[in-house]
Amino acid sequence: MLTLFWFMIVITIVVFFHELGHYIFAKLFNTKVEEFAIGMGPKIFSKKGKETEFRFNLIPMGGYVRIAGEEIENELSDDPKMFYNKKPWQKFLIAFAGPLFSVILGYIILAISGLLYGFPEVKIEDVIKDSPAYYAGLQSGDVIKKVNGDIVFDSGILSYAIKEGKELNLEVIRNNNKINISITPELYDPEYMIVFKSDSNIILNSKNIKSFNLNPPEKINEILPNLEKGDKLIIELENGENIEGKIEGISISESRYAIGVYFATFSNIINKDIEPFKTGDIIVDINGKKIKNGLDIISLLSSISMSSEDKMITITNNKIEEFISGIESDTLDIKVLRNGIEESIIIDKSEFMNILQEPLVLKYAFDYWKPKGLEIITVSIQWANTLLKAMIDSIGQLFTGKTKTTEVLGPVGIAGVVGRAAKAGPEALISLIALITLNLGIVNLLPIPALDGGRIVFSLYEMITGKRTNPKVEATIHTIGFLLLMGLFIYFTYNDILRFLR
Repeated sequence: MLTLFWFMIVITIVVFFHELGHYIFAKLFNTKVEEFAIGMGPKIFSKKGKETEFRFNLIPMGGYVRIAGEEIENELSDDPKMFYNKKPWQKFLIAFAGPLFSVILGYIILAISGLLYGFPEVKIEDVIKDSPAYYAGLQSGDVIKKVNGDIVFDSGILSYAIKEGKELNLEVIRNNNKINISITPELYDPEYMIVFKSDSNIILNSKNIKSFNLNPPEKINEILPNLEKGDKLIIELENGENIEGKIEGISISESRYAIGVYFATFSNIINKDIEPFKTGDIIVDINGKKIKNGLDIISLLSSISMSSEDKMITITNNKIEEFISGIESDTLDIKVLRNGIEESIIIDKSEFMNILQEPLVLKYAFDYWKPKGLEIITVSIQWANTLLKAMIDSIGQLFTGKTKTTEVLGPVGIAGVVGRAAKAGPEALISLIALITLNLGIVNLLPIPALDGGRIVFSLYEMITGKRTNPKVEATIHTIGFLLLMGLFIYFTYNDILRFLR
């Protein structure tokens, strides 16, 4: 219920400002606005303006503006207040105002978030030996402040620059001193991660593959995408050993540029009381594995989450680079330092995994920094610009097939994210509102009928050709587009439910 509450609040805020943009520009051009509604469903109460009814509806989620003449219900009229009778540039601005207000709201919220909470440092937790970062002199504890002159707000921004493969000029803070480091990303080979069930006790680290599912190992990139859960796995090693099992899951990382660092995320320190842990507990050992930081916990998560018969291998260049097996016991022996005294906690694996999924259960392994004075404006604008660029890139990957439609969150998925952000605290929720409103603005600019972008396309056509589009034809196209969007809505919701059930 709490997740649903916050989801409705967030969507209402985001949609209200979007529709406010349409309303203001419609009134600016003397266009009749029949309704401005907050919420959906039956009316609770309303207030009648000169020509607009301001409604408050039963379901407090989203809202809408009904502009006269956008939907053709009766015969066309000569009323100059009808949307379809407006000049093309006016229709363009009325349609464009919604996305514009969404983006503006995103910039404002990010500025407020930066002013109140600051921005997270991008701190290096570990450097991989013999990597570009290792030879460039990057060290654990370094904070990446800028890349190619742009401020780095999160590791995703640095990753975005890395993937281009060009030389990077980094501004690094080390022991409160500023240093500059140049580094060129390296193109890494594709990685294939396979989880499978097997009774075999063969240790598979650093073993060369002779055949994969009875095929030459060079064809693994063709075979893996066609395999599914439950399919048989047969690996013949060059030393004569064989491994067989049933596939549980597959993850494919395409060839990509990287510099060879792990970024700090969370530490190994418990951040809040959550049975059987206490605030300030330092996790130092899990089932005999020494824990020095959050990265050590992450490296054990695969073993903890897998059953005893599960195995996981990572294949690169036809060689098994990493082998992990599930922990045989159903319980974990976790040693913590509590008030300087080591204590042992016995806990079920599933319970420990559930605890780790709680927001902010572990302290962050990085600090926050705040801009000074008017710098908050320029920094927030750059942050928003970076997010917009990443969103546009993600949408492009969706249309080119680089991102699967099953990875797109629908309303149920978004509601879950909002719920987790609300539990994490106001900072996470504010940032998420900014992200959603920016996304709403960008998505609505897509040239798809029924979206604002679709109306913009018709307006541009009229501006360029000087010919008026038949309003009834345009309305019919938008209706078809709306039905297609509803189909996508149902499809993404279905994917959300499947994701939830897994």
